[in-house]
Amino acid sequence: MRLAYAKTAAVAAAVTMLAAGPALAVTVTNQSDKSHEVTVDLGDKEPKTTIEAGKSAKLDCAGGCELRVTGMGYGLPGAPGEKLVIGKDSILAYEGQKTEVEARNSADGKSSAN
Repeated sequence: MRLAYAKTAAVAAAVTMLAAGPALAVTVTNQSDKSHEVTVDLGDKEPKTTIEAGKSAKLDCAGGCELRVTGMGYGLPGAPGEKLVIGKDSILAYEGQKTEVEARNSADGKSSAN
């Protein structure tokens, strides 16, 4: 009886971890016509991922992070479940933003109306 319970608990834990994985990530979509390297600053480590043109990647950001595109002068804070894009101009922005200025204003905590 105990063995069956232990197996059930192990399977349930594995399913929960697999389901929670994508929820703890930030999705970055590369809308430009070239590949870009994205750095995820987690504080104690900074993994880099190359995202090919037209592709998306789910990047680990469980406790919050900052994302940077190599060669760009700024990063954007990210949180689990958020969606960011690398635009045709190679600028990192939150999904739905139109311009680099809007992206910077959001990173500064200002609205575009300020």
